[in-house]
Amino acid sequence: MYALQGLQALQGLTLWVEEMNGAGGLFVPQLGGHVPLQLRTYDDHSRRADVEHLVAQLITQERVDLLIGPYSSGLTLAAATVAEDHRKLLWNHGGSSDAIMQRGFRWLINLPTPASRYFEGLFRMLTAHASPGEHVAVVQRARGRFAAEVAAGVIQQAQIHGFHPRPLVWYPEVPDQFPQLAKDLAAVQPAIIVGVGRYSDDVALARALGESRVDVKALALVAAALHAFREDLGQAAEGCIGPSQWEPSARAQPDVGPPSAVFVERFRGRFGRDPDYPSAQAYAAGLMFQRCVALAGTCADAALLDVARGLDCRTFYGRFQLERETGTQVGHEALLVQWQRAEKRIIWPVEMAEAAVVYPKP
Repeated sequence: MYALQGLQALQGLTLWVEEMNGAGGLFVPQLGGHVPLQLRTYDDHSRRADVEHLVAQLITQERVDLLIGPYSSGLTLAAATVAEDHRKLLWNHGGSSDAIMQRGFRWLINLPTPASRYFEGLFRMLTAHASPGEHVAVVQRARGRFAAEVAAGVIQQAQIHGFHPRPLVWYPEVPDQFPQLAKDLAAVQPAIIVGVGRYSDDVALARALGESRVDVKALALVAAALHAFREDLGQAAEGCIGPSQWEPSARAQPDVGPPSAVFVERFRGRFGRDPDYPSAQAYAAGLMFQRCVALAGTCADAALLDVARGLDCRTFYGRFQLERETGTQVGHEALLVQWQRAEKRIIWPVEMAEAAVVYPKP
């Protein structure tokens, strides 16, 4: 289910570990020297039960110093629950559900923008292009907190900016029902469709809308920011908008770690392709661990947590700042990208935009 993004995250973490060891290892001031890193990874098969078992194993049997979470909000929630029980610090790069940050976990450090803010800029951006009161259809996966939180954020922002959300539409469980979904959406004539599902759901929706020639002015999908989205859909990806936690062309000025251009060059040299944001998130988690160890002087979790909750800094991935009491990530801002002439372009926020939004879409 999450194999694509999970592999991308693993590649980002692998690159960070290899670079650290190439420089002699992680410098731990308390030890007065560098310590080589050993990366231990396991396949959770996108199953909560596997995550719970493996996280407990890593903590109690393998006694890892750095515990990196899985990709997906549901799996991260499972990992965080086990880590909390063992008072082990979990570094969360791949779970953006608000529920993770609102659960009251103490032993957790969050890097991503919360799910409810994924499309925060979409309707603010479209107010300059859309007619007042245009209708919005939100297609949501029926299961999972992440989808519900993104959808709730979309509806709230649409209403704030004067758009009219239609009643929620649910993604079908059976692939051959997507053509009917496209017909149902066409019948309500929304100007804007926002899809919040698994990668396969979003791709199937975009394909069905294209094949049915549904006339929609904007199509925004959670999956649209991945390179695989364009590879799988071809021309049907044109004009699609998606949220991204990071893009290679983002012009963040880091005070921790390398700039984006250097990270991209190293990643491309190691894996033969450009990184997507899951790779950047995992690599950035390594950078933040490294920074916290340097400031705390130790790998002790309590000291690292205290340092992390007081930090306000930037990696190439973006700003890192936690709300001190809850641990919610408040510094990082999600980007919006759009596929334009087969290229992925940042269209929001304005200060980082590479192009203006194309509205209506081709």
